[in-house]
Amino acid sequence: MTPIPSFIYKKSNQITMVVFVPIFALLFIAIYSPFDFNQIDTEGKVLSWLHIQSREVAVHLITLGLILIGMAVAAISRWIMGVYTRKHQISYVAYISWIACEILVMTLLFTLGGFSIEPNKGLVTIFRNSLAKTFFILLIPYTLCYIYFIWQERVAQLRSIKARLAEDETTLKAAYVQIFDDKGEMRLSVRRENLIMLESADNYVCVWYLNNNSPKKVLVRNTLKNIADSLSSTHIQRCHRSYVVNLDLVKVMRREKEGVFVELGIDGVPEVPISKTYSDAIKKWLIDNA
Repeated sequence: MTPIPSFIYKKSNQITMVVFVPIFALLFIAIYSPFDFNQIDTEGKVLSWLHIQSREVAVHLITLGLILIGMAVAAISRWIMGVYTRKHQISYVAYISWIACEILVMTLLFTLGGFSIEPNKGLVTIFRNSLAKTFFILLIPYTLCYIYFIWQERVAQLRSIKARLAEDETTLKAAYVQIFDDKGEMRLSVRRENLIMLESADNYVCVWYLNNNSPKKVLVRNTLKNIADSLSSTHIQRCHRSYVVNLDLVKVMRREKEGVFVELGIDGVPEVPISKTYSDAIKKWLIDNA
C-alpha cells in the first residue's frame, strides 16, 4: 500500500493538530451549539452534584470537559503514532483507519458521559448522536490541518527549488565571464577557461577566446580598465597597460632584455608582456598556484 508523505505525521504537525483541533471545536460548539445541552439534566441532578446553580455554567463546564477529553485522546493517539512511525511507514488506509479509531474512542467516552447523565435516552441513541456530531465537528479542523500541512510542504519545496536555482545560477555565473560594452550591454559571454586575454585597441578592447580549440577575436567598445575592474575578483588579471591575461592559461613566464613575457601555449596567440607595475603580483600568483 502507498505510504502517506512523512510530513503529515512529523512531530511539529502533530503538535499543531493536537492544539488547533480542540480550539476550533471549542469555538464551533460555542457558536453553533450542536449538542442539546439544554435538554441535559432536566431534573437538576448534575447541577446539585456539582453544587452549581446556573445551567449556563454547567454547559460551559460540560463543553470544556468534552474538549479536554478529545484533546487527551488526540494527544495520546498522536504520541503513539509518532512512536510507531519512527520505524514504520504508514499507508493512507492505515492513517484513515487511525483517525477513525480516534473518533470512535472519543465517541465512546462521550457516550459513557452522556449515558451517566441521561440513562433514559438509551445507550445506542446517545452513541449514534455522539458519533455523528463528533465526526462532523472534527471533519472541518482535520481537513483544514491537512490543507495547511500540504501548503506548508509545498512552500518549503518551492523555497528549496529557488535556493537550488539560485545556487546553480551562482555556479553558472562563476563559470562564465561576461564582457560588457561602454553602454552596459553584454557583448560576449564565454567560459572562464576559454577566455585567453584582453588587448587594448584604442577605444575598443580586443577579446581573445577559444572556440572549438581555435583562438577567436571580437572587438568590444569599452576601455580595458573598465573590463579589468569587472574581472578583478577572478584569475583574469591586468598585467600591462594594454593587456589583461587569464593566468590559469599561462604555460611559461620568461625574462628577456626587453622585459618579462608569458606564453599561453596556444597556436596563433602571441606572447603577452608583463610590465614592472604588475610583475610582482603576477609572479606571486604563478608561484602560489604552480
